[in-house]
Amino acid sequence: MENKKIATMEDIISFVLRAGVLVSIIIICAGLFLHIVLKLAAGSLIIKVGLYILFLTPFARLIVSLFMFLIEKDLLYFAITLAIIVIIVVSNLLVSVKI
Repeated sequence: MENKKIATMEDIISFVLRAGVLVSIIIICAGLFLHIVLKLAAGSLIIKVGLYILFLTPFARLIVSLFMFLIEKDLLYFAITLAIIVIIVVSNLLVSVKI
């Protein structure tokens, strides 16, 4: 039973990571096509969107893990994952605020 839960959790996390990478590749390729072939300035913006999706994919994995630990009632790993998410969000907010 426990092995089945772990396999399911790993399958969901694996899907999130693969989907994030695949979506970002498709968007980056579309942006490259628009920028190089059609010479549209919007192509570089689309490339940046694809890169942001790629950068946010590991963060999405953390969010999925957070909910999976909550569903499994594994409060220790829920708290650790929540602390990591809070650290990432707060550090990004502090960096973006001009002092």
